[in-house]
Amino acid sequence: MLLHLINVRLPIMHDHALFEVKISNGMYTSIVLQNGYLEGDEFFPLHAAVLGKETSLDAQGRVLLPGFVDMHMHLDKAHSLPQVPNISGTLQEAIKNYSSSLPAFPEEEIKQRMLKTALQALANGTTTIRTHIDFDCSMEEDSLFRSLQAAVEVRDELSPYMDVQVVPLFSNLDIDDMHKMNKIERAFDLEIDAIGGCPHLARNPEKEIDALFSLAQAYNKPLDLHVDESDDPSVDTIINIAHRTIELNMEGKVVVGHLCSLAGMTDAKVKEILNLLKQAKIGVVTLPASNLYLQGREDKGIVRRGVTRIRDIQKAAIPIATASDNVNDPFHPFGKADLLQVGLLTAYAAHMGSPDDQRQLLRMITSIPARLIRKEKYGVEEGNEANFVLLNVQSVQEIWTELPETRFVFNKHRWLSVKETHQRLADTNLTNLWQENQILIG
Repeated sequence: MLLHLINVRLPIMHDHALFEVKISNGMYTSIVLQNGYLEGDEFFPLHAAVLGKETSLDAQGRVLLPGFVDMHMHLDKAHSLPQVPNISGTLQEAIKNYSSSLPAFPEEEIKQRMLKTALQALANGTTTIRTHIDFDCSMEEDSLFRSLQAAVEVRDELSPYMDVQVVPLFSNLDIDDMHKMNKIERAFDLEIDAIGGCPHLARNPEKEIDALFSLAQAYNKPLDLHVDESDDPSVDTIINIAHRTIELNMEGKVVVGHLCSLAGMTDAKVKEILNLLKQAKIGVVTLPASNLYLQGREDKGIVRRGVTRIRDIQKAAIPIATASDNVNDPFHPFGKADLLQVGLLTAYAAHMGSPDDQRQLLRMITSIPARLIRKEKYGVEEGNEANFVLLNVQSVQEIWTELPETRFVFNKHRWLSVKETHQRLADTNLTNLWQENQILIG
C-alpha cells in the first residue's frame, strides 16, 4: 500500500513546520519539510469517508504522533469493578478482593474484558500494550493459568493489528520448590515477554527479589517490577533491586513501576536512590491515575498525591514513562484506556505545564516507553514502520487543552481505526458560529 500525506505536523520534531510524509509497504520512505502549506487537487481532505479509498491525503495541519505505547496495564483486571468492589478505596482491599474473586472468573470472560480494553486503547491511538498478569505461584493451576492463557490468546489474536506484550506478575516464588518451578516453566512455555513481580508485598522481599533475578538470568528475560507502591518512606526495596541489577550486570534490563514511597523520602535519600537507578540504567514508569486514587488514604489534612518524584527522576536523566495501569477495576474505578487522559493527569500531578514539559509528556507515552520495552523500528523516521495516530489539533498545546476525540490510527500496513466526532448545536446560527470559529477541534 502507498500512502502520501501532506500538511502534517510533527511537533516532537519541530514546533510549527509542516511535513510531507510518504509510506510504502508499511514503512516510512520519505519525510520532508515543506516550504509552507501545500495544495493540490489530487489530495483529498482527511476524514473517515476517504480512509482506505484514497491514498493521497491532505492532513490540513493535523498533528501526527507515533502510535502510543502503554507499557503498564492490567488487561486481565480491566472492567471487573462491577463484580469486584472496593469500598475503602485502598490498595490493600483491592488486592484482597480481586485475589479472592479471581478463581470465579471464566477464561472467556477474562479474555472478553481484555479484548474490549485493548481495542478501546487502539481506538484512542495506542498501538502497543504491555500487560501485567497476576501469577501467584501458590494458587491451583486451573485458576492460576486462566488469566495468563487468556492474555496469550489476546496477544496472538490482535497481532495483525497491534502489539501486546505479556508479563506474568510472579508472586510467592520459591526456586527450591519444584512444584512452583513447574508452574513457572509452563508460564515461560507460553512465550512471555518479560518477568514481573511485586517484591515489596512479599513476606520476605529480599528473597523474592533474588528469585526474580534468578529467573531473569535463567530465562534471559528483562524484569519489569512493581516497586514500593506504598505511602511509607521506609519501604525501599528499590535499593536492593538497583544493587542486584549492577551486581548481575543487568544494567538496562530492568524497569520499575510506581515508586510511590520515593515521594515521602528525604531529599538526601532520594538523591542516593536516583544515583543508583542511573548507575543501574533502570527505567521508570509512573502510574498517576491509580496512585492518585489509591495512595494517601490514611492522611489527614494535606493528602499526599501518591505519585513518584517525576521531575526529580527527569532531572537525573533517568528515562520515565507514564501509563494507564488499571481501567475500571477495584484498583482504579475510572479511565478509558486513553494515554492522552493519562498524560494530562501526569501533567497535573507533576506540575508539567511549560512548552518543554508538554512535549516531554508526549515522549512519555511514545518514544520513552518504546525504548524501555525494546520496541524496534519505532518512531516517525524514514526506514521505520509506519505506526501513527493523527489528532484533530494543530499544536502540542491543543493536544492537552482539547484532548481531541477525533483520531485516525494507522499501523500494520493499514488504517485500523477512526473516531470522528462532530459538534452540532440546537440553533443553526450557533452551529454556524461554532464551525466558523473552530480550527480542527475534535
